[in-house]
Amino acid sequence: MRATNAYHPSLRWFTLSLLLLISVIIAACGPAATPAPPAATQVPAQPTTATAEQYTLENPKGQRPTGYTDEKTDCSKKKKDPPWTIGVANYSLGNSWRVQMFAELQFAAKQDSRIKDLIITNADGNLAKEISDIEDLLNKGVDAILILPLTPDGIAPKVEQAYNSGIVTVVYNDRVNTTKFDSIVWVDEYKFGWIGGKWLHDKLGGKGNIVLLDGIAGTGTSELRASGALDALGSDVKVLARQPADWSYDKGKKAMEDLIAAYPKIDGVYSQGGAMSLGAVEALLAANRPLVPVTGEGYNGFLKFWYTHLKDGFSSIGPDEPTWQSVEALNTAIACLEGKTVDKYHELPLPVITDQNVGNYVRTDCPDDVWANTKMSRAAITELYKCSGQ
Repeated sequence: MRATNAYHPSLRWFTLSLLLLISVIIAACGPAATPAPPAATQVPAQPTTATAEQYTLENPKGQRPTGYTDEKTDCSKKKKDPPWTIGVANYSLGNSWRVQMFAELQFAAKQDSRIKDLIITNADGNLAKEISDIEDLLNKGVDAILILPLTPDGIAPKVEQAYNSGIVTVVYNDRVNTTKFDSIVWVDEYKFGWIGGKWLHDKLGGKGNIVLLDGIAGTGTSELRASGALDALGSDVKVLARQPADWSYDKGKKAMEDLIAAYPKIDGVYSQGGAMSLGAVEALLAANRPLVPVTGEGYNGFLKFWYTHLKDGFSSIGPDEPTWQSVEALNTAIACLEGKTVDKYHELPLPVITDQNVGNYVRTDCPDDVWANTKMSRAAITELYKCSGQ
């Protein structure tokens, strides 16, 4: 199997490390790097009259994609004998979570001899580039295409074009405003935001001044997480400012430094992503500000900070989106190529990291950029990230 990608040069070490791993790791999807608790209780499609007060952290409020149904997709007419060429239209590799997501995808694809080529494109956050990338993949005659939409509306016509052409079409990692696809692998991003917002609301006693660190502006994921958080925060928690920081450590830290300079009193931070959360707490310490409640995620750098500072009274919560959703999308596409029936809407679990279980997720022997919710084996993560294993 030949893998083709358009990675930035600074990210090539991931691919090189993966090639080394293949000779030492037996299974593509070994046991999780760390034990994970059961997924949070799934919420059925909620009535429009529901209020946030009817939900708890144990029963969080969710929001299904537009057009959601329980229907299945019969792929018998799309069955195709291998070898297969799989195309992947990705909108960004701008943070370490996305890098690990694609590391997992490449690692899994290497294990399947039926996959002749895995062609990965990277639009670097440019909608026109992603549209062009999809057109190029279709022109190359891929047997299946995995699409990660930069924006729900902007990519929808190209998703429809791929689907209507008879190519197996799987969407994942964000929503898209069309139902013309074979399957969508999704995480409830509104629920992700609601969990963090509800926790922060309760920590502050329902009132206070906070700042928000958003993800990549305009993406469905960022908008849904922010929407869920704001709904759960309630009207008595005042949002002083919102700042997009692309789910990046560097941008998160810089944004927090600017917010600290602008506001003398900040009672809490809602951060959409763990790398931004680490930047936020480091900025607070550098400015001699108190460690106020900051929401997080399964980013190892933040988990190490969190775990170390529990004794100091620091507290957080981390809904933990899986980096292995790329592998789930690949497996769904393969099942469709085999002519099987697949879920039209395939929701992935969203485990939650808390003060009580953070020790089960943190890898104190690994560098910051490891993400906890992985299906790569502990040995694979140790090798990929050069962890000490101690």
